[in-house]
Amino acid sequence: MPIDYRYHIGSFVAIFVALLLGILIGIGLAPNPEELARIAGELKTEFQETREAKEEELNALREENREYDELAREAVGAIVRGRLADRRVAIVLNHHFTDDPLPDNLRALLREAGATVTSTVVITPDFVSLPARVRDRISERLSLYPAPGVHFRTVIAEAVAKDLAQGRAELILDLYSSGLLRTTADSDYTLRPDAVLFVGGYDSPQEAAPERIDLPMIAELTGLGVRVVGCEARDVAISCVPLYKTKEIATVDNADTPAGRLAVVLALAGAEGHFGVKDTRDRFLPEIPAAAGL
Repeated sequence: MPIDYRYHIGSFVAIFVALLLGILIGIGLAPNPEELARIAGELKTEFQETREAKEEELNALREENREYDELAREAVGAIVRGRLADRRVAIVLNHHFTDDPLPDNLRALLREAGATVTSTVVITPDFVSLPARVRDRISERLSLYPAPGVHFRTVIAEAVAKDLAQGRAELILDLYSSGLLRTTADSDYTLRPDAVLFVGGYDSPQEAAPERIDLPMIAELTGLGVRVVGCEARDVAISCVPLYKTKEIATVDNADTPAGRLAVVLALAGAEGHFGVKDTRDRFLPEIPAAAGL
């Protein structure tokens, strides 16, 4: 069957005419430059008004949040006051926290609760990595030798925990001199603590060794009758709480928040469970018993 070119030419002409009409109609309907400028100005004004309204709303929310934070601090302070009266608490930091304010805030919290903070011991990078030269020097100097199949970090950790629980300072100070531990100037390792607060959570696997250090210390301390609580900040990259839970101690996974600080004090005072906001929690907070005299 021969191709009818006239049909195709007619179709192309019809399409071209339709496009041309569309362009002409579009041009005719388009606003002139003055109209475009007016519309742009109105949109700009509307955007500015919306932005100012949102900024006012955001400032109001910031002020409301500041008020809630202040209320939370005051409320937590009132609730924890005296909860740890006559209690001695030692703190173990499972790595160096650099500029993180959490350790200082926890020390202040414990004192506000009436506790005596007997000591703060910090696990150093040398303890975590334990280079061969350091291991050999410590073994020879302190006569610490692991049994077959026992890691040397575990031997040191158990020895530190035992001396910490029994109020003996010699080994801890030796390890401080060797660079495996750091400590604060006000630490008194001759005072036997009633409880030990482990502060964990870290950013990289090279920063801490909880399986080799924290867990053996916790096992030794609990075996000697010392109450142990594990805690960490809410947003840590690597959580220690799942490991701490294996030792059946109370844990708090948001110790850098008002609710977490309250939970830390109540856990040290005897509350059992796992508190905070992560999947490892049992509940948000422990039950809050009435303060003495109320």
